[in-house]
Parts: sequence; C-alpha cells; structure tokens
Amino acid sequence: MSDEKATERDLVLRFKRAKERRDDLKECLQNAQEEYEQSESRLIEFLEAHSAVSTARYEGLGYAQMQKPRLYASCRQENMERLLAFLNEQKREDLIKTTVMPQSLSSFTSECIEHGIELPDCITYYLKPSIRLYNN
Repeated sequence: MSDEKATERDLVLRFKRAKERRDDLKECLQNAQEEYEQSESRLIEFLEAHSAVSTARYEGLGYAQMQKPRLYASCRQENMERLLAFLNEQKREDLIKTTVMPQSLSSFTSECIEHGIELPDCITYYLKPSIRLYNN
C-alpha cells in the first residue's frame, strides 16, 4: 500500500511541477509576445515617420522590411444573408460553407479590393502592418 501511495504522490508531484512549468512558460510567452508587438509597432512607426519601407543593413544583424499589410475581413452575423448573396453574385460559392470563415472572407475581400470590386457595407476590414526580419 505504501508503494502505491508513493507512486501516487510521485505522480501528483510530477503533475504539479509540470503545471508550474507550463504556467511559467505561458507567462514567458505572453511577455515575449507583448515585447514583440511593442517593438514591431515602434519599428513600424519609425519607418513610417521616415517614409521608409526598410531599415539599413547591419552586419551580423540583418535588416527589417515593411511587408504588404495583411487584410483581415469580417461580417456580422446579422449581415450574413447579404454576404452569402454577394458571394453568390461573385460566383464564389466555394467560400460558402455553413458559415464564411474569417480567413476565407479576408482573402476574398483582399481579392475584391485588388480588382476594384465594390464591397457591401456588411463587410468590414482593417489592414494590419507587419515587419519581417532578414538575416545577412
């Protein structure tokens, strides 16, 4: 019986340590993500303030370059029927499932904008700038 309890205790201890490690790593990841987003935002602001699309090249570091903003589109549930009708008009029934997934709607919205197709007001979107780091 004591071996069984020792094994159970060991399992509980192992689980507790794993949970603590996981929680610590989640916090570290959250902190790293915040630091990344802040530094990306500051670099974007710097480049925009200097009307530049990339930084200088730095030996052993590389350079950063603005990427084409990524489009994120959405449609409110109350406008879904209008969206489905619009997609049918555009012969894009391939996007229609039970619902229109945000990634698919974003890709389609991007295509419409690139081709000058007027979007109905049920589709809203925003452009998110990003930075890519290149190594020398």
